[in-house]
Amino acid sequence: SASSYTEVGSQNANERTSLLPPPGISTHEGEGTNRTHSSHRARNAPSRSRREGERMARSSRYRDRHNDRESRRHNGRASRAHQGRNDHSRGGQNERRRRGRYRHGEDERYYSDDTDSDEYEISASSESSSQYRRWARKKARILEEERAKLIAQWKAEAMAEEERKRKEREQSLWYNRLRRWGRHQSRRVAVRSSRALTAVGSFISNMPLTINAVALSIVTLGVVWFKFAEENLDTCMPVHFHSTQCSFPEFPGCFYCDTSTFMYQVAVYFHYACSVVAGVMAMLFFAKVILARRVVIDELSSPTTASPAGLICMTMVCVFAGRGIVGQVLVTLAAGMHLCLASWFIYMALAYRILPDPSWYPNTVGIGLSAVKAWLYYPVPGHFLMAISLTLNCFFFPISIMRVALNKKISAPVGWIQMSAPAIALYALTIMAQPSFEEEHPDVTDFQRVHRMIYLPFMHVLFVLSVIGALSSVLSLWDRWGSIRRKQFSPAHAAFCFPTLAHANAIQAYRGAIDAFSDLPPGSPAKIAIYCYWVFVLLGGTITTFIITTKFIYHLPEWTQIDVSDEIEPPAPKETMMSEIVLAGETLRQKYVSPAVLQANEAGALVRLPDQYGRSRYVRTRKVTALGFEPIMTILELDEEREKLLDWVAKNPAKTRHRTLSVPGIDFNYGYGDLRGSGVFDGSAEDDSRDASRMTYLSRNRSQTHDVAGGGDSRRSLSLLF
Repeated sequence: SASSYTEVGSQNANERTSLLPPPGISTHEGEGTNRTHSSHRARNAPSRSRREGERMARSSRYRDRHNDRESRRHNGRASRAHQGRNDHSRGGQNERRRRGRYRHGEDERYYSDDTDSDEYEISASSESSSQYRRWARKKARILEEERAKLIAQWKAEAMAEEERKRKEREQSLWYNRLRRWGRHQSRRVAVRSSRALTAVGSFISNMPLTINAVALSIVTLGVVWFKFAEENLDTCMPVHFHSTQCSFPEFPGCFYCDTSTFMYQVAVYFHYACSVVAGVMAMLFFAKVILARRVVIDELSSPTTASPAGLICMTMVCVFAGRGIVGQVLVTLAAGMHLCLASWFIYMALAYRILPDPSWYPNTVGIGLSAVKAWLYYPVPGHFLMAISLTLNCFFFPISIMRVALNKKISAPVGWIQMSAPAIALYALTIMAQPSFEEEHPDVTDFQRVHRMIYLPFMHVLFVLSVIGALSSVLSLWDRWGSIRRKQFSPAHAAFCFPTLAHANAIQAYRGAIDAFSDLPPGSPAKIAIYCYWVFVLLGGTITTFIITTKFIYHLPEWTQIDVSDEIEPPAPKETMMSEIVLAGETLRQKYVSPAVLQANEAGALVRLPDQYGRSRYVRTRKVTALGFEPIMTILELDEEREKLLDWVAKNPAKTRHRTLSVPGIDFNYGYGDLRGSGVFDGSAEDDSRDASRMTYLSRNRSQTHDVAGGGDSRRSLSLLF
């Protein structure tokens, strides 16, 4: 800037001025010689001496005045130091001009007597000599100081250069290079490990629960193809489970086989591989419970997002059954957990006042699969769980069939699960075909007579229900093909895997019951038709499982690594607009989406993500592709369906109920706040900012909902009554 330039110029000018001679002192070396010649001429010529003295006196006075003026100019205007010296030169020219005028008699006012002129000349000369000596000493001192500074600076630079060369020589040594390389690699490994652990933590914490559907499909795939090999190999013969000849205790049926044959070994190894893969996926759920238990609690607080939870128990019992004492413990724990989960899900369904649909089956009727595996170790608890599965199937399946046929708002993945309930119930009933006593060759005459009278008719009924369920699944997919085709691939599509293979497993169990207790001959048309139907379903389920599993694993990193930087955080479940009318309930035939599904779509999902410092934080987001088995709705779809529900509530106001169940996530929150981004931290640092953004999101959605098709005020006032 101009001011800084002026200051630097003033400082440089002051330094140069300190080296200039004082005013009145000439720096020309020949000046003393000129004065000597003038004195000599004065002694020889008195008149000329007088005139010369007067001229020098006048010139000295003029120079003094001029130097004083120039000094003031130097102190006030440092940037014009060179101009001052030019003025000094012009002063000499003016003096010569005045000497010319003196010769012509123009300056008579400066004449004085000879005595005064001589005295003044002597005093001026002595004073100028004294000032010159002081200036010379000052100049020498300043030069000496500058020289000392330069020498010190040169020494410091030389020492720094020597130190740098010494360090370079030390760094060039091999052991120092090795140490630096090791330190650098350690830092790189630490950084990469930290990033990898953060990514793995987010991957496990945000993994959708429907991965258990893929795991169950894989382990079931190994079971059905292994049983297919046992039935079709000539080296295998059927035996009962408690016989020592049972080489592999796996339902449906048990066989004594020659384990040295190639095809049997291929089938066994394929079964083992499927079990290992499914077991790893099942363990990821328990890792998620450890890393992000609040995410799991939030998912289990809604019947929409908790619908796939029972699949983890079904996968565990299929993977670990028959694996020694460890398998016995894990199967027992999984069966008990499934029983608790079924009770919790039925409680949530009653609290939300929703009716049965196919999404209920993994948590309720699916307990029949746990019953079969628990029966291998504890027959009585196995029969108890089987009775629960058959009872729930009898209650839920007819209502679910009617709702899927009459209610087009049920999604296609949920409708496809329809075939799984009677299939699992039929599979669970197969344990009744096995004697509970342990004998090598038991007398089964009375056992078979009773089973022909009671067991086989039940198997026929359940097989018919299984076929009806399969037809219902196909028809529901046909009716909803347009909507599911427009949706992108999501975790909800995993629902198309396990019901198909469960149906194939049930057909295989039914064939075993017919072969054991029916009077039909081996080559009868009925048996051939059932066998062809079984192979068709098995091949279709296998192809579907491979395709969906491949796509599921391919999209899994995309579903778990979520960017929420440009999204306003959705409200907590108890702060949603649908929480005011979530208890409106459902009917067999309805033209609106379930209030529980709408509430889950409005609240989004709770996810665990790292912040900018690598620490974990919990936020809610709608940037997920599915909620349980329900593909997530767009904002426009959510607003339209919410308007339809408000219209229905306006025409059918709910009755006042004094005794109601507490709704999970709305009436109580498990001691974790409101299961939202800031509430799960139990901290208040982020509450204000998140509350502001949440209110903005809520007000925006409310305004969008109430402005559609008019009538917003009446609907809003009506919704506040619930």
